[in-house]
Amino acid sequence: MKEIEEKVVPIIEKEIKIKESTLENLSGIFDAIQQTTRSEEFTQQRHQFKKMRSITINKAKNQGLDLSH
Repeated sequence: MKEIEEKVVPIIEKEIKIKESTLENLSGIFDAIQQTTRSEEFTQQRHQFKKMRSITINKAKNQGLDLSH
């Protein structure tokens, strides 16, 4: 029994390390995807803000308001 344990335990430990490494890699990929998604959302919001700001400025100019401050 001890011989089997001495052979099996290192194999199991190696498998555990492989699985842990795989999980770390997947976690890194998941984190990168989340960061990319947040960055895209921020870029879209910024673009929408600039568009709304431009529309507001153009409306104000058309109404004759002085926005040269």
